Amino acid sequence: MAGWFSWHYWFVFPYAVIVAIVANASGFSGAVLFQPFFNFALGLPIHQSIATGVATETVGMSSGASRYLLMRKVDLRAAWRLLPAVVVGVVLGLVAFSHAPRDVLRLIVGLVVGGVAIQQLRQVILRQRGTAHSADLTVLGRNTWVAGLAGTFSACTGTGVAEMHQPLLEQRGGLATKRANATAIFIEATADWIITVVNFTLGNLRLDILVFSATGVLIGAQLGAVWSPRLPDRLLKSAFATCVLGIGAVYVATSLGKLVLTT
Repeated sequence: MAGWFSWHYWFVFPYAVIVAIVANASGFSGAVLFQPFFNFALGLPIHQSIATGVATETVGMSSGASRYLLMRKVDLRAAWRLLPAVVVGVVLGLVAFSHAPRDVLRLIVGLVVGGVAIQQLRQVILRQRGTAHSADLTVLGRNTWVAGLAGTFSACTGTGVAEMHQPLLEQRGGLATKRANATAIFIEATADWIITVVNFTLGNLRLDILVFSATGVLIGAQLGAVWSPRLPDRLLKSAFATCVLGIGAVYVATSLGKLVLTT
């Protein structure tokens, strides 16, 4: 058996199942809940927390995306319209991730996830919902800069692509909520593979944890995709966004504290 394997982190498995169910049903990326768990609960450095969180999310989002593709829930034309800008953003984000000081990176993570959470809560409060079977490609074409920014955020913080694309597809593109969720997850899964391959080559992944988190999200993502039509998406989105907002506040507070002490 591989030398890196042990049962020490077995409890990550049930946590991963629950996170993947909620993430795939609500259109959020699961990395936003894995990062703080790995960082604060398991004590991983911030760069390993982000990289292992994204790698976990890669497996879960790919599993959920494959199920949504089989269910014909993904608007592929909209996805192909946005993906080139996402890839460019991912490359820029990986450069930032590789060179940013760790406390600055933690601060960026807190600001990004907090901003995303506020946007999601705003969407729920205003009850902005799409109804179309296909997104408006002309409108999406004018907003590819959002896709590029989402790719940058996702590569350097582990959060951004799914959370920013879901409202882009639904609010601006007019896509129905469930299809917007599924399409955002498909785009996220594609971007995550690029990020994870680079992080693997840089040695940022904790394989002893990933073996349990990846197995958990494989199962949870399938359940989340199947149960999605029966789950209250507004309630899930509100609960998820509230948790994420709290996580962002903790990241900002702890990073600012360390940055102040070092100056």
